[in-house]
Amino acid sequence: MPDLRPVSQEELEALLNRVRNGQCSASLRADGTSRMLGQLQVRGLERGTAIHLAGVKRRDRLPPAGTPVTLSFLLDEDVVSIRTVLLEPLAAEAGGRQQLVVLRAAWPTLPLEWHRREEVRVATPELPPLRATLTVQGRRFSAELLNLTETGVGLGLRRAPPFPLQGEMQVDTLLPSGVPLHLVGEVRHSGRLDGDPLPIRLGLVLRLLPPEVREALRRMIQARRIIRSEAIREE
Repeated sequence: MPDLRPVSQEELEALLNRVRNGQCSASLRADGTSRMLGQLQVRGLERGTAIHLAGVKRRDRLPPAGTPVTLSFLLDEDVVSIRTVLLEPLAAEAGGRQQLVVLRAAWPTLPLEWHRREEVRVATPELPPLRATLTVQGRRFSAELLNLTETGVGLGLRRAPPFPLQGEMQVDTLLPSGVPLHLVGEVRHSGRLDGDPLPIRLGLVLRLLPPEVREALRRMIQARRIIRSEAIREE
């Protein structure tokens, strides 16, 4: 669950200046859709009125002014999300042609949502899942890795093993970069989703990861964020 934090105008302005000065990565998603604009940055502030966002590409299909959106920032080890609406964008002359260069989001009035970065899942319904091998009680089963964080993974299996899914298990997969990933975790929950190609669902809480494994996992998660954002841009 997100941590909802009301902030004063002074605290909000200080936070947004920190995001802008640190050139923190930002993304924007319209309500009711998976469409997301990523790799944005806060370019400027109209105190009490609007947040300016740069990084829009020519091919982007932009939600119209008045659209409710969620604006999220990567801030150190946190993801901060803001509920707001889009305003009329700014445009400028470039090369003799008028181009959209800056989006404007209304100044927030609702509490901010804080998530630990390590707990933000990268679900993959729009991207191919990773093939994985699940090792339970010395026996190996084919599985697909459906989502992951630095603290847990979600798996799907076509068939259930002939024993309860509980206790400690191992997951082995190959990251898109070619780096093998070996994870050890304990079952947090399991269930069945009838009618799905992968009806057996399993959630594992990971043990403390070695630094090199954590770094490989972080790189993979960030790469998937970028791939997903670029794919949605081109729809």
